[in-house]
Amino acid sequence: GDIEGVQAETNDRKLLYEEWASYSVFYKYQPISLIRFVPVKHTHAHPAAIVGVIVFLYGCASVDDDIPSMEICDPRNNITMCPLCDSACSYWKLSSACGTARASHLFDNPATVFFSIFMALW
Repeated sequence: GDIEGVQAETNDRKLLYEEWASYSVFYKYQPISLIRFVPVKHTHAHPAAIVGVIVFLYGCASVDDDIPSMEICDPRNNITMCPLCDSACSYWKLSSACGTARASHLFDNPATVFFSIFMALW
């Protein structure tokens, strides 16, 4: 149905337009049950998905050049860390966190800053 004009009949699209599709009504009740009626093309999400995959692939390609990961994974550093708890835990080698450091770079790299801004504006 029509959503513009004073004479437009109240329908689901008009209600969503007035109560959901505006930043000025973020604090009002959101008619979530009506959102499924919105005719959204799934192709609108493709550019964001493509950019997300590119950012992830950048993380994969640059993990070997990540300085914090290189320092953590270098066995020559031989850094001993304090116990993680008070009584039952022992000292541990920083190099044992190598896999976690490398994995975190896949999702937390310089390109993710760009991706977060991109998604905020999307």
